[in-house]
Amino acid sequence: MEQVQSIDQLRALIGEVRAKRQGFVTNFYLDEFKHDVWIAQGDCFSEKIGDTLFVIRKDHAFWNVFYNSTSLEQLRNDLSLFTKDNSDCSMMFDVIGRDIQCQPVVTMMEGIGFKNMASLVRMMRPTDSIDYTSDASDICCATIDDVPGVSRLLHQYFDARVEQLPYDAELMDFARQGHVLLCKEQERMAGFLIYELNNTTLYLRYWFTHPDFRDKKVGSRLLKRFFEEGKDTKRQLLWVIRTNENAIKRYRHYGFSDENMFDYIMTNQQ
Repeated sequence: MEQVQSIDQLRALIGEVRAKRQGFVTNFYLDEFKHDVWIAQGDCFSEKIGDTLFVIRKDHAFWNVFYNSTSLEQLRNDLSLFTKDNSDCSMMFDVIGRDIQCQPVVTMMEGIGFKNMASLVRMMRPTDSIDYTSDASDICCATIDDVPGVSRLLHQYFDARVEQLPYDAELMDFARQGHVLLCKEQERMAGFLIYELNNTTLYLRYWFTHPDFRDKKVGSRLLKRFFEEGKDTKRQLLWVIRTNENAIKRYRHYGFSDENMFDYIMTNQQ
């Protein structure tokens, strides 16, 4: 296993698998900014076994593992060796795609000893003429000084094994773009919403209300401001854990519906 030194190195390693022209099976989608943060933090590693390239982000408690392989059968063989060689490490794999794409990979992984720890579904809401304008004066954009507090709450209340929590450097970039919305009450952080925005899509990443401020419409005020930010986009997207019925019910209330896109989180933990 080798530490990745640059995005160019990572791109070249993936290119070697593609160059075999024997097919391509992956759960890794290169994001230059995010993965450059991993590299800068010294947490990004790679290992080649057979025709499979594994990309590993090492957390202090577990590994997020990504694969780039030529076929499902090749992945099964190489993954078996990889997990055997690293049997003392807790690993998390995201299997992402439509169900017809995910199920063969999930079945294969279960066959070599992995289990499905959780699954998420993607939900979508088309931008329409419904007026969700919010006049809440307590919703503001976070500053760099707010990032440590947001980070602390993320790590306290979100499951890092399921959510792939961002590094502080990523949070600072969100804040610099104005993509971290805050609700403060009594000089405390009552809630926040973190999002990504491009020309056509508004993507909700993290939405949180502090337990001390539940039932005070903090979450709804943040979400309505989120909709305002995306008024010129074509759609809004989010991922939600499929067993989180309360959250799904709320999203549907605001016009979101399930898409045929899933994320199955597989682990070697028993």
